[in-house]
Amino acid sequence: MKVKRVRNKECQLCKNEKDTLYRIREKVVLPWKFVCKDCLPMVRDNNFEYQYGGTWKSKKRH
Repeated sequence: MKVKRVRNKECQLCKNEKDTLYRIREKVVLPWKFVCKDCLPMVRDNNFEYQYGGTWKSKKRH
């Protein structure tokens, strides 16, 4: 397995740089956000309009 590039991205809630983020939105009408594993429960839990849109990883496999 070859790793093409490694980079980090900032969580849009806590502003910490992470190597894995989750693309989510809190409501269907709101734009997508990238949040870390630590912030995800704050958005997801007890939110019936929460949507998961995929996982962003810093290590891209090619």
